[in-house]
Amino acid sequence: MKKALYAILIFFAGCASLQPPPTEKIAHLPVIHVGSPPPQDGEYIVLYPAGFAIPVTLKASGTMFAAESKTESHVILAKNLYLYKYWASHDGKAWKNSHELLGVEFGGGFDINGLQSNLILNAK
Repeated sequence: MKKALYAILIFFAGCASLQPPPTEKIAHLPVIHVGSPPPQDGEYIVLYPAGFAIPVTLKASGTMFAAESKTESHVILAKNLYLYKYWASHDGKAWKNSHELLGVEFGGGFDINGLQSNLILNAK
């Protein structure tokens, strides 16, 4: 019974992400730069501006590791990226489902040099 309930919830969550973006609602939300404190009340848009050093954290954990490890670095985006729930935009006006706007690939594996991880983020 629980599995059926989880399946239904996942289905409806997936359907919610297929809805068109609520552009009228989004237009009235505050825009908060990454790293800034979020507003105390209500929803907001997160802006990852082009040219800004965005923190990236890689965490390694699990039973195959003797100890948990975390590495932090920074990346710089070539374009502005606005995010609100399931939607993304480069200009804060034209919104698409984030999967339509961004191609995200993550992979890696072990080789003679150790464990390699790759993150690829492409604007579509």
